Amino acid sequence: MKQHKGKIVEEAIKKSGYQVKALAERLGIARNTLYTRMKEMDLDDSFILKIGKIIHYDFSIDFPALDTSQSSYVEEPQVLYKSAGYRNPDFTQLQELNRKYLKLLEDYNKLLKILILLANSNELMGIKKEIMEFLENEEKQDEI
Repeated sequence: MKQHKGKIVEEAIKKSGYQVKALAERLGIARNTLYTRMKEMDLDDSFILKIGKIIHYDFSIDFPALDTSQSSYVEEPQVLYKSAGYRNPDFTQLQELNRKYLKLLEDYNKLLKILILLANSNELMGIKKEIMEFLENEEKQDEI
């Protein structure tokens, strides 16, 4: 079965948080034209590559046969969308908080790995057991 390229591109745009109006302007087309193009099952590779460069998404993951050599699109300098009025300030703040939260989670996981390594290397079975129980409890709470 053939992939519906338009739907895949539309999903990538939604996940990126990039506003369709701003994307259409960057592409030099009307917003309605962009929506119409996303309904097409077979989009042109160059069009997909243009969108990918703007939203910073690698469509070669979704379309392995995508010919990236034909990309002649040169991206214009990034516009600050806060000042241009394209981004909702709440959305921007949410993205920033999400970035900080993910960084904290990564640091937390690194710390737990270090503690486990220390417990293993020093044969501190009590600490190791407590860490393992803590991790199991965390996993149980995540499932709830």
